[in-house]
Amino acid sequence: MNSDLKIEGIRIQIREKLNEDNVKLWLPPYCAEDGGTCEEEMQTLMKNYCSSLGIAADCCLAVLRELQQHSLDRLHERDYFKETGLATIRIRVPDKSHNRRIISLKTKLSAMVQEVQQTVASQIGVEFDRIKLIWSGKVLMMNTELATHGIQNGTQIMAVVLHSNPKEIKAVESRHREMEATLAAAKLLAGRSNDNSDYYLQVTDQSGKTLNLPPEERQALVIAMSLHEKGKVALKKEDYALALVLLLEADKEFSHCQSQLLQSVDNYAVLNLDIAWCYLCLRSVTHIPDAEQRLRKCEQNFHQSYGPNLERLLALKGTTGNEAALFMRLHLLQAIVLFHQNKRQEASKLLARADSELSSLKVDDHSLSTLIELGYTAAEARFGLRAAHGDLSTAEVYIAKQRADRAESKNKEKAERQLNRERRQLGRCIDGVQWVEPKLHRSLISMGYSSEVARVALQESNNNVSLSIQLIQDQPNLLNVASTSKFRVERDILQQVVAVGFDPRMAKIALQHHCGDVQKAVEELVTRGGIIDGEHCSDDSDDLEDHAHADVKEKTGAGMQPDTKQEDREKERLAYERLAEGMPTEEDDHLDLTLELEETFLREYQTLLINP
Repeated sequence: MNSDLKIEGIRIQIREKLNEDNVKLWLPPYCAEDGGTCEEEMQTLMKNYCSSLGIAADCCLAVLRELQQHSLDRLHERDYFKETGLATIRIRVPDKSHNRRIISLKTKLSAMVQEVQQTVASQIGVEFDRIKLIWSGKVLMMNTELATHGIQNGTQIMAVVLHSNPKEIKAVESRHREMEATLAAAKLLAGRSNDNSDYYLQVTDQSGKTLNLPPEERQALVIAMSLHEKGKVALKKEDYALALVLLLEADKEFSHCQSQLLQSVDNYAVLNLDIAWCYLCLRSVTHIPDAEQRLRKCEQNFHQSYGPNLERLLALKGTTGNEAALFMRLHLLQAIVLFHQNKRQEASKLLARADSELSSLKVDDHSLSTLIELGYTAAEARFGLRAAHGDLSTAEVYIAKQRADRAESKNKEKAERQLNRERRQLGRCIDGVQWVEPKLHRSLISMGYSSEVARVALQESNNNVSLSIQLIQDQPNLLNVASTSKFRVERDILQQVVAVGFDPRMAKIALQHHCGDVQKAVEELVTRGGIIDGEHCSDDSDDLEDHAHADVKEKTGAGMQPDTKQEDREKERLAYERLAEGMPTEEDDHLDLTLELEETFLREYQTLLINP
C-alpha cells in the first residue's frame, strides 16, 4: 500500500475530528505564546483520538504535530504577505512513485506563470518549457499572471513534467513536440471539410450520422476530440502527465461548444472521466474538488446519452456490456473522492458496488485464450465476452458482426472520400455552391457525350440533366470553348506528361482536352506527334512558363516557388498523419479496459477503510 496515501487517510480523519471538536492547534492550550508546542496537551489529545478513531498512537501524534505546524506556517505566511506583498505558493510535483514533493515559493501574485515554471524546473533539473502548471482544472498559460487565475496566498498548484525518465532525452523532446504538434495539426484540419480536402476530420453522432454544426462550433469540437484522442493514447501508455495536459486542453476547446451538444453525446462525459482518472493516477489529492465536479458531469452526461437505465445504449448497440466498464471506473472514482472527503460510509458502499461491477466484467481466461486462438485479437475477445456476459458462442457471433459492421463502415467512408475526390475533380457549378455530381456526369457520358462536354454542361446547368442535354444540343461550340478554358491543370499532373518528354504547353492543352486524364493526353500527343491545336484553350502562357521553369529549377537543384495548393495539401497530409499516429483504428478502443489498475486502486482503498 502507498504509505503516503495511508498517512493521508489518517490526516483526513484527524482534520475532520479537529473541526468537529472545534480544536485550534495553533492556540493555547496546545500552543504556547512563543509558538512552541504544549506537549502534555498534545499527548492528551492524541490519546483521545487514538481511542475514538482507532489510529495507532505514533501515527496519530505525528499527524497532529504536522497539522499544528501547518497551521502555524499558514499564520506566518499570512503575516508575511501583509508585510511584503509576497505570497507563498506551494507546487506539488509528483515523483516517479507519485509521492508528494512540495516546492514552496514566495512570489508576487502579479508574477508570470513562466517565472514559476522556471523556478520549479531549476529545482528538479529539467528545462522550464517541459513543466506544465495545473490549477483548478486548467493548464496555466506561460504568459499570464498568477492572479488572473484566482491564485492566492497559500494556494497549492500541481506541476507535471512531460517525461518519465530524465535520461531519456529523445523521449522527452518527442513528448514535448507531440503535445505542441497535436494542437497545431488539430487546428489546421478543423477548418477542412469533406468537400474541399482529402484530409478532413468527420464529426458523427453515436449512430454514425454526420453532425451539421456551425463552423466555429465544428472547429472547436474537432480540435477538442482530436486532443482527447491523443490524450487517450497517452493514457494507454500510462504517460499520465502528457495525458492530463492534452485532456485539459481538450476540455478548454469543448467549453466553446453548446451545452446541448455536449449533453447529447458521450465524448464530454468520457473526457471528464479520463481527467479524473489522471488525477488519481498522479495521486493529486488537491484536485479532489475538480474531480468531484467532473464526475458529477460525467454521470449526468452518461444518463442523458445512454438513458437512465442504459436503454438508449441497448437500443443502439444491442448490449451494454462494454460501456459498463466506464461505469465501474466512474463508481470507483466517486468512492475515492468520498474517501478523501472523509465520507467513509458512502465510500464503502460505492466501493462495494464497483467491486460487484468488476466481478461481472471479468472474463474467463480460458474463454479469452480460446477466442485468441481462433484468430481474434485480445481486445475483440474481451469486447465479445463482456457483451455476451461470458458466453463463448454468443461472443463469437458478436465479434463477427462487429467486424462486418466495421468493414461496411470503412467501405462507406472510402466511397464517400472517393466521391468527394471526384466532385473536386469535376469542379463547382456556376451557382458556386454545388459540385458537379459524378453520377450525373457518368449518365451523360453513357448517352454518348464526351467527358468534358458533359462536365461543363452540368456546371452551366447546376446539375440539371435535362437542361444539360439542351445546352449540348443547342450550344455545342460554346461548351467546347468553356470546356477547354475552364479546366485548370494541376502542376503534379502536368509534370507527369512533361516527364515523358512532351512540351509543357502541348502537355497542358492535351490535359485540358481530356479533363486531366494523363493516359488519354499522352495518347493524343503521341498520335499527333506532340503538336496539338490550342485554339480553344485558355491563354495561360505565363502559367505554362512557370511550370516549365519550375521543372528546370527542380532538376538542377535550384530554389523554386512552391505551388500554394500543393503545399497546402502536403500540410494537410502531414497534419492528418500527425493526428492519426498511434491512434486506435477502432472507435470503441477506449472501452477496452483490462481493469487491472482499477482493481489495484479498489483493493487499496478497501484496505484503507478496513485498516485506517
